[in-house]
Amino acid sequence: MSPTTHSLAPQYLRALRTYRPVVLYFSNPHCYACEFAGPIFRATAEAYKDRAEIYMLNTGESPRHPKVSGTPTVLFYRNGKLLKKLKGFENAEALNDVFASLIGKARAKPVPRRPLRDLPWLRQTFDTLLTVPRAHQLLAHRSPKTSRPSPPVFADDCSNQN
Repeated sequence: MSPTTHSLAPQYLRALRTYRPVVLYFSNPHCYACEFAGPIFRATAEAYKDRAEIYMLNTGESPRHPKVSGTPTVLFYRNGKLLKKLKGFENAEALNDVFASLIGKARAKPVPRRPLRDLPWLRQTFDTLLTVPRAHQLLAHRSPKTSRPSPPVFADDCSNQN
Protein backbone atom coordinates (compact mmCIF):
# COMPACT_ATOMS: atom_id res chain seq x y z
CA MET A 1 0.00 0.00 0.00
CA SER A 2 1.48 3.34 -1.03
CA PRO A 3 1.47 6.14 1.52
CA THR A 4 -1.12 8.83 1.02
CA THR A 5 -0.87 12.49 1.90
CA HIS A 6 -2.54 11.66 5.24
CA SER A 7 0.55 9.72 6.35
CA LEU A 8 2.73 12.81 5.93
CA ALA A 9 4.07 14.82 8.82
CA PRO A 10 1.92 17.82 9.84
CA GLN A 11 4.56 20.25 8.52
CA TYR A 12 4.18 18.81 5.01
CA LEU A 13 0.38 18.79 5.20
CA ARG A 14 0.43 22.47 6.19
CA ALA A 15 2.73 23.29 3.26
CA LEU A 16 0.50 21.40 0.81
CA ARG A 17 -2.65 23.33 1.82
CA THR A 18 -2.41 25.93 -0.93
CA TYR A 19 -3.90 26.57 -4.34
CA ARG A 20 -0.43 26.99 -5.81
CA PRO A 21 1.82 24.11 -6.88
CA VAL A 22 4.30 23.01 -4.21
CA VAL A 23 7.86 21.87 -4.92
CA LEU A 24 9.83 20.11 -2.19
CA TYR A 25 13.58 19.70 -2.73
CA PHE A 26 15.30 17.32 -0.33
CA SER A 27 19.05 17.37 0.09
CA ASN A 28 21.70 16.43 2.61
CA PRO A 29 24.86 18.41 3.38
CA HIS A 30 26.93 15.20 3.32
CA CYS A 31 25.63 14.18 -0.12
CA TYR A 32 28.14 14.66 -2.93
CA ALA A 33 25.46 14.91 -5.64
CA CYS A 34 23.51 17.50 -3.61
CA GLU A 35 26.49 19.87 -3.71
CA PHE A 36 26.13 20.08 -7.49
CA ALA A 37 22.34 19.81 -7.65
CA GLY A 38 21.61 22.54 -5.05
CA PRO A 39 22.82 25.55 -7.08
CA ILE A 40 21.14 24.20 -10.23
CA PHE A 41 17.85 23.79 -8.37
CA ARG A 42 18.12 27.29 -6.81
CA ALA A 43 18.75 28.91 -10.19
CA THR A 44 15.85 27.07 -11.83
CA ALA A 45 13.46 27.62 -8.91
CA GLU A 46 14.19 31.37 -8.82
CA ALA A 47 12.33 31.81 -12.11
CA TYR A 48 9.25 30.02 -10.72
CA LYS A 49 9.08 31.55 -7.24
CA ASP A 50 6.05 33.67 -8.21
CA ARG A 51 4.10 30.69 -9.53
CA ALA A 52 4.78 27.98 -6.94
CA GLU A 53 5.62 27.42 -3.30
CA ILE A 54 9.21 26.13 -3.29
CA TYR A 55 10.89 24.58 -0.25
CA MET A 56 14.52 23.46 0.06
CA LEU A 57 14.73 20.96 2.88
CA ASN A 58 17.61 19.31 4.67
CA THR A 59 16.83 15.64 5.37
CA GLY A 60 18.76 15.80 8.65
CA GLU A 61 16.62 18.65 10.01
CA SER A 62 13.17 17.97 8.54
CA PRO A 63 10.72 15.16 9.31
CA ARG A 64 10.97 12.02 7.24
CA HIS A 65 8.95 12.02 4.03
CA PRO A 66 7.72 8.58 2.89
CA LYS A 67 8.52 9.25 -0.78
CA VAL A 68 12.15 10.26 -0.17
CA SER A 69 14.60 7.36 -0.09
CA GLY A 70 17.69 9.21 -1.27
CA THR A 71 18.99 12.66 -2.03
CA PRO A 72 18.69 14.85 -4.02
CA THR A 73 14.96 14.32 -4.52
CA VAL A 74 12.42 16.78 -5.91
CA LEU A 75 8.68 16.26 -5.33
CA PHE A 76 6.07 18.23 -7.29
CA TYR A 77 2.59 18.58 -5.73
CA ARG A 78 -0.61 20.21 -6.91
CA ASN A 79 -3.80 20.30 -4.83
CA GLY A 80 -2.12 18.04 -2.26
CA LYS A 81 -1.43 15.27 -4.81
CA LEU A 82 2.00 14.12 -5.89
CA LEU A 83 2.47 14.83 -9.60
CA LYS A 84 6.08 13.84 -10.12
CA LYS A 85 9.08 12.56 -8.22
CA LEU A 86 12.60 13.26 -9.45
CA LYS A 87 15.39 11.34 -7.78
CA GLY A 88 18.33 13.38 -8.93
CA PHE A 89 18.44 15.27 -12.22
CA GLU A 90 20.92 15.51 -15.04
CA ASN A 91 21.17 19.23 -15.78
CA ALA A 92 19.43 22.59 -15.56
CA GLU A 93 17.63 22.15 -18.89
CA ALA A 94 16.05 18.86 -17.82
CA LEU A 95 14.93 20.35 -14.50
CA ASN A 96 13.60 23.45 -16.25
CA ASP A 97 11.60 21.26 -18.65
CA VAL A 98 9.98 19.45 -15.71
CA PHE A 99 9.17 22.76 -14.00
CA ALA A 100 7.68 24.13 -17.23
CA SER A 101 5.56 21.04 -17.86
CA LEU A 102 4.17 20.82 -14.31
CA ILE A 103 3.98 24.47 -13.25
CA GLY A 104 3.89 26.36 -16.52
CA LYS A 105 6.34 28.57 -18.33
CA ALA A 106 8.20 31.09 -16.23
CA ARG A 107 7.82 34.72 -17.15
CA ALA A 108 10.88 36.44 -18.49
CA LYS A 109 12.46 38.90 -16.11
CA PRO A 110 11.50 42.47 -16.97
CA VAL A 111 14.27 44.53 -18.48
CA PRO A 112 14.98 47.61 -16.39
CA ARG A 113 14.14 50.71 -18.40
CA ARG A 114 15.27 54.25 -17.95
CA PRO A 115 12.40 56.45 -16.79
CA LEU A 116 10.86 58.69 -19.43
CA ARG A 117 11.01 61.65 -17.09
CA ASP A 118 13.62 62.38 -14.47
CA LEU A 119 13.52 64.23 -11.17
CA PRO A 120 14.68 67.66 -12.44
CA TRP A 121 11.95 67.59 -15.09
CA LEU A 122 9.38 66.75 -12.42
CA ARG A 123 10.55 69.59 -10.17
CA GLN A 124 10.41 72.08 -13.05
CA THR A 125 6.92 70.90 -13.97
CA PHE A 126 5.68 71.30 -10.40
CA ASP A 127 7.30 74.72 -10.08
CA THR A 128 5.55 76.01 -13.20
CA LEU A 129 2.25 74.34 -12.44
CA LEU A 130 -0.43 76.99 -11.94
CA THR A 131 -2.96 76.06 -9.31
CA VAL A 132 -5.61 78.36 -7.84
CA PRO A 133 -3.66 79.16 -4.64
CA ARG A 134 -0.51 79.69 -6.67
CA ALA A 135 -2.36 81.98 -9.10
CA HIS A 136 -3.61 84.13 -6.19
CA GLN A 137 -0.09 84.28 -4.83
CA LEU A 138 1.34 85.36 -8.20
CA LEU A 139 -1.34 88.04 -8.62
CA ALA A 140 -0.61 89.38 -5.14
CA HIS A 141 3.09 89.71 -6.00
CA ARG A 142 2.44 91.47 -9.31
CA SER A 143 0.13 94.20 -8.03
CA PRO A 144 0.56 95.67 -4.55
CA LYS A 145 -2.60 95.74 -2.46
CA THR A 146 -2.34 99.50 -1.71
CA SER A 147 -2.82 100.65 -5.28
CA ARG A 148 -5.87 99.01 -6.69
CA PRO A 149 -6.75 99.61 -10.31
CA SER A 150 -9.60 102.08 -10.78
CA PRO A 151 -12.89 100.67 -11.99
CA PRO A 152 -13.53 100.95 -15.71
CA VAL A 153 -15.17 104.17 -16.92
CA PHE A 154 -17.98 103.91 -19.46
CA ALA A 155 -19.10 106.57 -21.95
CA ASP A 156 -22.43 107.07 -20.16
CA ASP A 157 -20.64 107.83 -16.87
CA CYS A 158 -18.57 110.64 -18.44
CA SER A 159 -21.62 112.53 -19.75
CA ASN A 160 -23.37 112.52 -16.35
CA GLN A 161 -20.45 114.12 -14.53
CA ASN A 162 -20.61 117.46 -16.44
